[in-house]
Amino acid sequence: MPIRTILLGNGNRGRVYADYIRRHPDQFELVAVADTNGSGDYGDWRKALSKKLRAELVIVALPDRLHYAAGKLALKKGCHVLMEKPIGCTWDECRGLKMLVERTGKYLIPGYVLRHTDQYRKVKEILEAGTIGEVLSIHHLNAVSYPKTAQSFCRGQWAKTDESGPMILTKCSHDLDLIAWWLGDKAISRVVSMGRTKLFKPENAPEGSADTCGSDCPAQCAFREDGEKCVYKCGADVVDYQSTLIETADGPLVNFELEAITARRGRFTRFFGSKGTMLVDEGLVRVREFGKDEVQYEFQAETDAHGGGDDGIMKFIYEELKSGRNRAKEIVEETVLSHYLAFMAELSRRIHKVVCKL
Repeated sequence: MPIRTILLGNGNRGRVYADYIRRHPDQFELVAVADTNGSGDYGDWRKALSKKLRAELVIVALPDRLHYAAGKLALKKGCHVLMEKPIGCTWDECRGLKMLVERTGKYLIPGYVLRHTDQYRKVKEILEAGTIGEVLSIHHLNAVSYPKTAQSFCRGQWAKTDESGPMILTKCSHDLDLIAWWLGDKAISRVVSMGRTKLFKPENAPEGSADTCGSDCPAQCAFREDGEKCVYKCGADVVDYQSTLIETADGPLVNFELEAITARRGRFTRFFGSKGTMLVDEGLVRVREFGKDEVQYEFQAETDAHGGGDDGIMKFIYEELKSGRNRAKEIVEETVLSHYLAFMAELSRRIHKVVCKL
């Protein structure tokens, strides 16, 4: 029998999951959709969950600030939950959902699609095989790109930290999930992070620029988008860049870089091990064991349906819920760890100190 599913939020991410459901009617059945844009069965997500539910799974693809409330209600209603990241905008919200999962035994699966791609599964396989030996350090970069930053983090819904959360959480919890996955059971000993908002401030706007891009604005800057607010005058407070060091007690040192203003968009990782190195660059994994020729593996690029991860996570959920086992507690522990790292990093950035715990 297909898993009966309710979709909360029919925006970009919601439509991705709905498309999978339509293509796999043997796995999922979409019984209700809620969205304020009039495209669903309900205009208010609460109404979709207010009646006696005939669903096993609720997909939460709402704005970030609604994730906690929607996830909490769905779990209390006895449903498993697939939730777009982050699962909460504060550490208390994340911790509260973790305790609810432990109490109900229901799954809370975050939309961490990258770990479900062939590329990152191959990376994990190489690490576990010990091909490059003991991993001594990891350098990981998330290059957001200036168009994405201007659209989503200056003019968009993630522009202000107090409305959605810090950028290292709202944008980079994918990266921190990968890092937590690679670290496995290595205990985090301390985190230090630095970064700031430097570029997108009113004082940096081109001379004579208007508040809104258009014919009356003389500035011909790279961030111009007619009809949109000037990126320098949006009031955004997210960082332009952030550098975070994560030290483990008996494992590798992780250097994680968030760069918002880049020409190229993507994720790039370098692993330095006792027996070799591994480089991961958008669809290409290059492994070089010391004294041997380099071996390369090619994969679907992340810019194409998250490298196959969009379908991969839905397949994972189906197989997990039909398996008869229950790994809800194990999965929520991993989920909370990635969020914990984000909040530790942001606290360190704000207080200018090394953070050992929240």
